[in-house]
Amino acid sequence: MTLSRLFTTVSASVLITLAGAGTALSAGQDAAATPGRPPVAVAGSLSGAYLAAKTAQANGDLKTATDFYTQALSIDPTSETLQQDAMFAYLADGRFIDGVDIAAKLRDDATVSKVARITLGVDALRKGDFEAAIAEFDIVNPSDLDALLLSHLTAWAEIGAGRVDEGLSRIDQTQGTPWYGIFNDYQKGLLASLSGRPQVARRAYEAVVDDQTLARTSPDAYLGAADALARLESREGKKDAALKAVDAGLAIAPNYTPLQFLRDRIDRGETIEPAVASVQEGAAETLYVLGQAINRGDGRDVALLYFQLARALAPRNPALLTALAGIAEQAEQLDLAIAYYREVPENSAFRRTADLQIGLDLWYAERKEEAKTHLERAVRDYPEDVRAHTALADVLSANKEYAAASEQLDLAIELAKADDAETWNLYYQRGIAFERQKLWDKAEPDFKKALELSPDQPQVLNYLGYSWVDMNRNLDEGLDMIKRAVDLRPNDGYIIDSLGWAYFRLGRYEDAVEQLERAVLITPMDPTINDHLGDAYWHVGRRREARFQWQRALVAKPEPEAEQRKAIEAKLKDGLDDPSAATIKADAGTDAAQPAMGDETPAESPAEAPEADAPEAPTDADPAAAPATGPDAGPAPAN
Repeated sequence: MTLSRLFTTVSASVLITLAGAGTALSAGQDAAATPGRPPVAVAGSLSGAYLAAKTAQANGDLKTATDFYTQALSIDPTSETLQQDAMFAYLADGRFIDGVDIAAKLRDDATVSKVARITLGVDALRKGDFEAAIAEFDIVNPSDLDALLLSHLTAWAEIGAGRVDEGLSRIDQTQGTPWYGIFNDYQKGLLASLSGRPQVARRAYEAVVDDQTLARTSPDAYLGAADALARLESREGKKDAALKAVDAGLAIAPNYTPLQFLRDRIDRGETIEPAVASVQEGAAETLYVLGQAINRGDGRDVALLYFQLARALAPRNPALLTALAGIAEQAEQLDLAIAYYREVPENSAFRRTADLQIGLDLWYAERKEEAKTHLERAVRDYPEDVRAHTALADVLSANKEYAAASEQLDLAIELAKADDAETWNLYYQRGIAFERQKLWDKAEPDFKKALELSPDQPQVLNYLGYSWVDMNRNLDEGLDMIKRAVDLRPNDGYIIDSLGWAYFRLGRYEDAVEQLERAVLITPMDPTINDHLGDAYWHVGRRREARFQWQRALVAKPEPEAEQRKAIEAKLKDGLDDPSAATIKADAGTDAAQPAMGDETPAESPAEAPEADAPEAPTDADPAAAPATGPDAGPAPAN
């Protein structure tokens, strides 16, 4: 895939560094060591330090890697390859000053001069040396994304130097691909607003806000423009115009907390701060918004560097801290994500979301009691927030405290808009909590309500359809539901497993084998899927293969729970009973017929696999899910 990006001239060794940078971060800027972490061992040689740095990097421990790079550089400070690798590692790790020191040595290095000069330019902006920044950003033959970034950063430096007309003109002269428009207008609005030209700023912001289709290119720039326009109008005493701008943003992202927070403040008549208060904050916003535009897939490593450069200019920016925490979560660096969230300022619109994310990250980091305590406090602090009750319900369900979870979901549903399509998940989760308490008369209406609100949700179709088949109710409709779920998610091993297991429960063993073989190919190490395939093999006479699948189930990841392990071991010893004992009889009555292996539930259920299938944590950005048209096919949502 071709990606227009700033870092297009990176050497092979530096690309290795970038790959590692995407899996580890540092919460502390320019910190030499993380508090509480044992000191890194002293390498005995240059090669030892360098290899240790590379190994740590490959293992996702960028903090240790940068420490070993420091040791290697102390032995040989002249190696260009070592300097290149170390510069990228330092920058990605948030050790900006260390990165600047090396960038000064590599400014004219043909391989990495572009990155080095941008780093030096950002450092000059940080120090207020605007002429030096302009000189560093004067880079020849830039790519499309390079040209946009360099133009915007230079415009901010021109404003800092007092040349407002030159700064605004530079934005107007930045012409290129069609997706430039939204970024140019947003930045021009920020530049003009800071420079005391509200009419110019208003026209630039309105050029964005009045065209909702631009959110397809950059949700972050669109929401930023709506926020900035609302602030400008509020500061000029135009409350209705300010609220109109907020509502335009909320039409794109109804659950975007910063705009909700701003709306409440405007309603209360509070004094509203400008969108940016300094050249440094404006330049940081340039890096942040463009970073978010490429913050996915192969672009995530580069986005990380954008964010860390931006953080050098605005270290307390809550959106940046949240973005860095999000990358840490994606890399499963949960303690690091928590550290970033804890840095979000208390008075920030992002603070509430940070608190909820901390609770969920604590849970996934196996700090379960701490997570529950944290989220119980969050519910007390934010009693009217649906997300707070939902987050607590998530961890309670994952801990199999289903009665308590359903109580939290009761409160969440009372607070939510009952007929809003987005509330389907609340009914679905409460339906699961009721089903796990064997309260089917309460569970079934919730599953139906979820499908009424959002008819094509594969996990709901899977859960309700399987439950009906399992209980010998609505057999044709239930099987059709599971088939629809498979059609919607043809590569989901868990849902395909449900279809195979439904065939098994109906005594259609050949059909069961066909589907379960598909499921195990997609999700080869799941213990339940391997267990189910073993049962199906047994009933079609493939006994040796059945025992092989049961053996695989015992060594699968995650490991089977104690009851499932005991049942599998019994089957390995004695095989299975007569096939008819496991099938559903036409006259079985209305009681739930249990699957052959006991208390099985549809594999998509969070109760079955809470670590993998629990709902995601609440987020601040909820942009419209429209086709992307920005750099490299367009940006991903902010969070």
